[in-house]
Amino acid sequence: MQLHKRKLGLEGNIVPRTQPRIADQRCEERREDIVDRAVITFRGQDYLVPVANISSRGTMIECDIMPRIGEAVVIQFENCTKIHGFVRWIRDGKIGLNFGHEIILG
Repeated sequence: MQLHKRKLGLEGNIVPRTQPRIADQRCEERREDIVDRAVITFRGQDYLVPVANISSRGTMIECDIMPRIGEAVVIQFENCTKIHGFVRWIRDGKIGLNFGHEIILG
């Protein structure tokens, strides 16, 4: 195997997975039945985005923005206060966000 030097940016697919995961490494269940959409504030602009799933520690949204891994966003679900979070991963029009603190799902 030959190693190639390349400039790695901090956005989308930085480390391609060569093998599928053999175990689910999530610490809590993802729920798909709680919220349908949210408003995220990204670089000062608001976006209405579909929510694919949510857990007490994060959410997966569908959006075509291109944030950097680790970049801060604010997300607000309907009838809830704003939550600060950061971009955990980006792949195929989907973005994984970690919340700044754990939330209680109702």
